[in-house]
Amino acid sequence: MTAIMTSVASPWPPLFERLLAELDRKASPDWQAEQVALDPRVYLDRERFAAERERLFRRLPLCVGHADQLAEPGSLLAFELCGLPVLLARGRDGELRAFLNVCRHRGARLLPEQGTVCRRQSLICPYHAWTYRLDGTLAGIPRAEAFPCLDRTQLGLRKLPLAVRHGLIWIVLDPEHEQALDIAAHLGELDRELEAIGLARHRFYRQHAVRRATNWKLIVDAFLEVYHVCRLHSGTIGSFFVDAVSVNDSVGPHVRSLIAREDTPEIRTLPPQQWSPQVHGTLVHFIFPNSVFIYHPDYISHLGLFPSAPDETLFVHTMLTPEKPADEKAEAHWARSFELIDTGVFNKEDLVVCEQIQRGLASGANEALIVGRLEQNLRRFHSAVDAALR
Repeated sequence: MTAIMTSVASPWPPLFERLLAELDRKASPDWQAEQVALDPRVYLDRERFAAERERLFRRLPLCVGHADQLAEPGSLLAFELCGLPVLLARGRDGELRAFLNVCRHRGARLLPEQGTVCRRQSLICPYHAWTYRLDGTLAGIPRAEAFPCLDRTQLGLRKLPLAVRHGLIWIVLDPEHEQALDIAAHLGELDRELEAIGLARHRFYRQHAVRRATNWKLIVDAFLEVYHVCRLHSGTIGSFFVDAVSVNDSVGPHVRSLIAREDTPEIRTLPPQQWSPQVHGTLVHFIFPNSVFIYHPDYISHLGLFPSAPDETLFVHTMLTPEKPADEKAEAHWARSFELIDTGVFNKEDLVVCEQIQRGLASGANEALIVGRLEQNLRRFHSAVDAALR
């Protein structure tokens, strides 16, 4: 199975030319960087965490999945993100909307399911059976005569801003946010790259959400540096990669990385239009503040990080494939791939180490965390966080 090709003009040759130069010699500016350090308190301090949740996670667009997951009218998905109960609904009119999963009567949850798509014709509160249409409007109230002054038009579900771009669902966790979401402006240069990858044409395959006892920034750190790949992942995916060779850029607050694989040197014999950021390298997009896209050879992983405390993060891994499995052989292939990357790599290697680091930071063993020249994306990321908090 191969990655989807697209007619969009390829943005990859300049990146690969830099990667080839990096393979030949240490050519990137990162090798000239001065050694810096991170203060462990950025992962521990409760006041800083409160500021991050307010200024980053409740003001900026967050990617919460792929629209294909809710393709059918009547599809609903409820989850808790950063302390807020969120509900996604595909209405009978085919439009996708986001609401707070809260009844406007006494505040009960309308949909108890967490993280699993279900189908409904309407939303009925389990407490007093107030009923809402899938467009959020209030449809019915039992014993309505008990509320003679109630204006139903003012008691629809609280709506959250939502936009779909590149097949991805973006929301802002603030019902008071009044501006229309301009996702292209938020993505900047990466907008063209997501189009070139063909994300909108990919299909939802499987999702796994788990809460881990670690700060959200430690997880971002883990997916922004390649220094650990051939070491931590030596028994799983490490052998597919050249040891710690990549090219990296800040793109506004976001980060782009192209990582060298074992077969990257083979592109020297191919025309540039055939260079693939999934087959001949591994492209990674970190989209500020909390999304990581990893472009594997024949599928895509979207990692969404949603912190609930300084030392707890909801980690949501969504696997996107070029097409739905056409037969049992294809289903078995994707199932093996998901098990390897989600269970074998993310949950048994990366996230385990992040939890260990969180406990280590709390021990006070390190007054500072060293950032070497192979870890300069951490500097880029933390600088973007600091700038956003200022």
